[in-house]
Amino acid sequence: MNPQNLRTLGLAYRAGKVVWGLDAVAGAKGQAAVFLLANDAGNAARREAERLSAMTGTLLKILPVDKAGLGAALGKPPCAVAAVTDQGFARSILTLPDIGGNPPVS
Repeated sequence: MNPQNLRTLGLAYRAGKVVWGLDAVAGAKGQAAVFLLANDAGNAARREAERLSAMTGTLLKILPVDKAGLGAALGKPPCAVAAVTDQGFARSILTLPDIGGNPPVS
């Protein structure tokens, strides 16, 4: 993935529009515009993200980046899942070439 494309995600985080980690994402399930899952997320994290996505009708995208890359984009330790809580940032992230081309999970 082009590191330039991760800048939008980092900007959204600095604006307070991204939560990361399973507990925080589960807590923000009613506010999430999109769930983002690292491509090397474990089965438990993937199942929980899929459950949250199905329960809320929120799109879940698998990123072409691993947990270390997702964490780095947020300036955090490696993480498997994040949620963008702002529709505008979510649209911007989903239109990035490296992200928009991956089929959604749900």
